[in-house]
Amino acid sequence: MTERIQFIASLPPIQSAISLDGMGDGARVKLDVPATDVPAVLLLQAYYAGKAFKVTIDGLDENGRD
Repeated sequence: MTERIQFIASLPPIQSAISLDGMGDGARVKLDVPATDVPAVLLLQAYYAGKAFKVTIDGLDENGRD
């Protein structure tokens, strides 16, 4: 399945927002998602839990527009 899912997110203001693996094997990124986009996050869980997927980041202006 190649279902495209989009939602708005930001890095949370916490020290562990980005964590690097101690062995250098990877990293973990935590995201804050507004309540309006939680349905998309639930689709992410339903379609891609336990599977690899591609992440693309597109910045928005200060008003939340492309």
